[in-house]
Amino acid sequence: MSRKILIVDDEISILESLGLILKHAKYEVETCLDGFSALDKVSKSNYDLILLDIKMPQMDGLEVLEIIKTSYPEQVVIMISGHGNIETAVDATKKGAYYFLEKPLPDIPELLLTIHNAIEYKISREELINLKRELIQSNEIVGNSAEIQNVNELIEKLKNINLNVLITGESGTGKSLVAKQIHYKSDRSDKPFIVINCATLKENKALEELFGYNENGNVKSKGKFAEAEGGTILFDEITNLSLDIQSILLKVIDEGKFNRAGQNEEIKTDVRFLFTTNKDIQAEIQESRFRADLFHRINVMNVNVPPLRERSSDIRVLVDYFNSQICKIYNLSNKKFSHEALERMKLFRWPGNVRELKNIIERLLITTDTDEVNAEDIEIPDAKHSKELNDLLNKNLSLNDFQNDSERIFILKMLGDYKYNISQTAEAMKIQRSHLYKLLSKYNIPTPTKVK
Repeated sequence: MSRKILIVDDEISILESLGLILKHAKYEVETCLDGFSALDKVSKSNYDLILLDIKMPQMDGLEVLEIIKTSYPEQVVIMISGHGNIETAVDATKKGAYYFLEKPLPDIPELLLTIHNAIEYKISREELINLKRELIQSNEIVGNSAEIQNVNELIEKLKNINLNVLITGESGTGKSLVAKQIHYKSDRSDKPFIVINCATLKENKALEELFGYNENGNVKSKGKFAEAEGGTILFDEITNLSLDIQSILLKVIDEGKFNRAGQNEEIKTDVRFLFTTNKDIQAEIQESRFRADLFHRINVMNVNVPPLRERSSDIRVLVDYFNSQICKIYNLSNKKFSHEALERMKLFRWPGNVRELKNIIERLLITTDTDEVNAEDIEIPDAKHSKELNDLLNKNLSLNDFQNDSERIFILKMLGDYKYNISQTAEAMKIQRSHLYKLLSKYNIPTPTKVK
């Protein structure tokens, strides 16, 4: 592929000689004599490199450079000057020039190497931009409901504000996707995105994993904080941290520095903190499992990801998305989901949310032999409780006994769906937590703290 270069200089001899050298090196070359013409050409074409003279009539090269980098930041520019000095070179660099060449220009091999490196820089930068775009797309939050639009709007508002963000929501709603979107759309996107799974962070290894350790003056382990320097750290399911680690984390967030085992001096850190949880942190604080002061530090900004049952209008979009994605992975032909199948899925409560929906679609695409998935192909999750209710219907019970037994089955089903999370179970049942506790007591159902 031929690379295109624009040469801008008011000396025809420079245009001709430089153009000849570059054409001989198999570059496609365009030229112009002044800044206005250069801006016109740049507005109509994307060049792999612009060679721009500084001293020109009407509009000098530094003015042209400033306009180009403001309007077309992807353009790579090498400045050329016959009256070069350090101040001019520094000014050009500050305005976005890739490099600065003085006349007379260097010998041909050195000149061509400089030009080659500049073009390679542009290619590498474009690859990074494309990679970033692919990362954003591969972690997109699918849906067009008002609830999801609100989440996306919050991401746009928060992406470049260096504040702690707590992302809340049930399991499977896409909290980690929100965190990734915040990072990949931010000014820190070219820096690391480090995820700390708090559920698997072992107490005796936590400090070493987070902050690393030194041995005999040598760094044996950098730790997650050092790996994330300049980027973002996500504490996934933050409520799983022990109180001792919570205390240490609070100090790091407050002071912006940490201690590494085996090292005397403190280490400053520049990271952005994101946190997720599927629990009711206020309830965790009341049960003395989470520090209130840490909650106030991490909950500077909040993004709540709504459960799928509250945005059932997104199910069609999600089905289409997963249908295409899964078929591509397994090299399958896309299947059609009938209107009745989609309507049936909208009736489900989806305690596992988007993750559960994806798993069911994956199973349907692999096991359904026809080209269309119909309503009868979709099994209602958890047939055990369906059988228990069916058995009740065939028992000789009074209305009151049937109501009590069926209510107990329903409560147990809901608790199981939401992993005995009282807040989420009560919300799904559309009752107050206090009412749910009364029902648990009425039917002698163990509370979450008593469940083994």
